Amino acid sequence: MKNKKIWIAAAVILLAAAVGIGVAVGMKWNPYPEKEKSIEKVDNSAEDWTGKKETYSGEKNTDTIDIPGFDAMNLKAGVTGQSVNLFNPEQNNCYFKVSILLSDGTVLWESDLLEPGKAVYEININQALEAGEYENAVLKYQCFAMDAEQTPLNGSEVKLTLNVIE
Repeated sequence: MKNKKIWIAAAVILLAAAVGIGVAVGMKWNPYPEKEKSIEKVDNSAEDWTGKKETYSGEKNTDTIDIPGFDAMNLKAGVTGQSVNLFNPEQNNCYFKVSILLSDGTVLWESDLLEPGKAVYEININQALEAGEYENAVLKYQCFAMDAEQTPLNGSEVKLTLNVIE
């Protein structure tokens, strides 16, 4: 029994010594040495911010079509007359035909051809909607060349939420 107590005491002393040595080594060895701190300069050529300014973005690629995106559109409940902001960006070289559809494919409204730089602000939808959120509605853009044949081009279907409010 006495030998067992001696062995336990020796093990505790060795363990304490190992921990002490580990702590001492750890304090001396640091894998993330402090970097020399440098004083950064203030940019004296910077100007007061007055809003976003135009920057050069290269020549316009006339082979692309800019499609406006929306996360949501607000409509008034119970009426067919609606105020919207649907447009064909002026830099496009094509006509737009814009449609608003419910998630089940019901067409609420469809425009005639919109020229680049033109917008529609007042529309009459095909049916009055009850107040609520209509998720996964679609704002569909059909694009057509500005030639005699009005050749169909690539289009887009943008999913959005129709917020129909009182």
